[in-house]
Amino acid sequence: MRVMKMTWPRMNTDGHRCFRGSVFIVTAAVAICTAQEGPFRAGNGVSTPTVLQKTEPGYTEEARLAAVDGSVRISLVVDSEGNPSDLKVTRPIGFGLDEAALRSIASWKFKPGMKDGVAVPVQTSIEMNFRLLDKGDTLHMERFVCKLPEGASRPKVLKSEHPPSPGPDETVSVTISMDVNERGVPENLHLVKLTEAKWENDVIAAMREWRFQPSVDGGDGKPVVAPCTLSFALGKMPVSASAYRIGGGVSPPSVVTKVPPDYSDEARRARFEGTAILFVVVDENGAPRNLKVLRPLGLGLDEKAIEAVSQWKFRPGMKDGEAVPVQATIEVNFRLLDNNGRVGWHSNSITFKLPEGATRPRVVRTKFPGPSDDAGSFVTVSFEVDESGKPVNLHTDRASDPQWERKILAAVKDWRFDPGLKDGKAIAVPCTVSVATGR
Repeated sequence: MRVMKMTWPRMNTDGHRCFRGSVFIVTAAVAICTAQEGPFRAGNGVSTPTVLQKTEPGYTEEARLAAVDGSVRISLVVDSEGNPSDLKVTRPIGFGLDEAALRSIASWKFKPGMKDGVAVPVQTSIEMNFRLLDKGDTLHMERFVCKLPEGASRPKVLKSEHPPSPGPDETVSVTISMDVNERGVPENLHLVKLTEAKWENDVIAAMREWRFQPSVDGGDGKPVVAPCTLSFALGKMPVSASAYRIGGGVSPPSVVTKVPPDYSDEARRARFEGTAILFVVVDENGAPRNLKVLRPLGLGLDEKAIEAVSQWKFRPGMKDGEAVPVQATIEVNFRLLDNNGRVGWHSNSITFKLPEGATRPRVVRTKFPGPSDDAGSFVTVSFEVDESGKPVNLHTDRASDPQWERKILAAVKDWRFDPGLKDGKAIAVPCTVSVATGR
């Protein structure tokens, strides 16, 4: 199953504000019939709720201090009276922005969804985008989560340091794990994902300078160690001088027809899942132009995402009653289900640390444990792909369960690659693989 979701950048039209929160409603297609009493999902005769009244969320001091932006996704039910209920954060970015989004949406008023002319409760989700428009070196936050003891408070950022910004046409995607110790200092930093190996030293050096208000145990009130994972992108959003941003009287484009992306053979062999983020300009004729990858996936999926979206047809954005070119970002999600429709073991990150001028190893064969009902399990394994394409020197970086740690290590040992090359000769290449069950 593949699901595509679109987000639209917003432009600050108020010179006195340093950020703008932007939102849109996203509906997901599922192959499950809902009961007649609801809540329903939009489609098949059920209309999508629309916002009638809203309040913009406040930008938290913590997020401003860390100079981060990002998008929070909230799942909710809009009842037959147009009131939001059952709000849940389904994609958190941390820094207090998740709570700010929840507080804001809880006060909104909607025009309810309709079925057969009657207002009905509808399950939907809302993307709330937080953007700092007066910062040139913003971290585009994808996720910041900490594994906390029950009742413990999360660490809060007191000081941040950013790596140098890449070139104007370059975007670097980073996932880093660390322990925030009892003094609020990050320890045991480990790069889980880095799309450009040359940035490793800069990213690690910057993250070592971060300082936190430490996590505090809810029982005895003492500081505790908090394992955290931080995912973000470095680099500026592409700018098109001839294209508008949403806001200030410019309406967003909407999809008329779309082509689902294909899986690359390598990604399918690796059971690889993830989300590629593309920048696009939708021109006045509804055609996508100037496609660029903002957050790459690799394994051939970035090219598949561009290939698919370039065939989409849009209803163009409007300004003063006329169609105009508009900038947007599009998320293309790649998802795999087993023969029983379940989300089994799959990889969600495969990174290589390449010497300058070398080509990466390519996945030829993989092996995974059998089906698991234990959703949410994960293991990250590091190793070298040797000159013959075999994984050697395997060790576990992190795991949710010792039992799965042993099984994944045994499975990854049987993976095979076409080896990396430099100057036409096979070389050993360090590799890190993260596998998981569930979403």
